[in-house]
This record gives sequence, structure tokens and C-alpha cells, in this order.
Amino acid sequence: MQEALSDPHFPDTEVEKFYTYGFAHYGTGNWAEAADVFRVLCTKRPLEARFWFALGATLQEARSYHDALHSWAMAALLTKEDPYPHFHAAECCFSLLMKEDASKALMEAEQRALKEPNHPLKDKIGLLKQQWRL
Repeated sequence: MQEALSDPHFPDTEVEKFYTYGFAHYGTGNWAEAADVFRVLCTKRPLEARFWFALGATLQEARSYHDALHSWAMAALLTKEDPYPHFHAAECCFSLLMKEDASKALMEAEQRALKEPNHPLKDKIGLLKQQWRL
């Protein structure tokens, strides 16, 4: 299926170079350039969750929380059992003072994290719940 989505003008080797380029900008805090790169990757390869994760993380770091929520939603759809997109969506919602939505996202993250013993997010989820009195 991935082959059907591949752009012959954007082969896998170029995708990986572009991804690395985006992360280089992410690593230096150049959020605008990193977001532009990850948006292209999301457009060219919309079913690859890692690109949505990268875009979500970049937008969240840039404090573009509303935009980041869209990326986290796509990542959540593509990685149904992964608690991280829900957790990061909750962080964005808290930053936007959307406590009810944040609580829902955090519950989704917690449900997924509980499936794995000693999941690294369990403590962070607990701290956020305590901080926001949920």
C-alpha cells in the first residue's frame, strides 16, 4: 500500500534526507522551517505517523497549540494504541485552558498506557492530573 502512495519524484531516500533536514531545524529551534518540512512530508506521505508526530511536536514547541492538535489527532488515528498523541494533545489543551478536552485526551492516554506495565507516561499522566486537579 505504501508503494501506491509513494511519489516517484520523492523517493524514499529523498524522504529520509528531508526528514533529517526537518529534524535538524527542529533541534536548533527553527520551528517555522521544521514545520514547513514536516508539512510537506505529511502531504506526500499522509499515512506515515512519524511525520504527523514530528509536525505535532514542532507546532507544540512553537506554541501553535491549535495547529498541533490537528497533527496529534492524525497521529492518534494512525497509531491507535499509542498513548503519546493523546498525551501531547492533552498538553496542548491545557496550554489553551481547554480543561475538559484536556481531561478527555489524558484519559485516552492513560487507558493506552495502562496496557503496558511500567509505561513511561504513567508518572507524567499522574503529575498532569494532579496539577490540573483531575
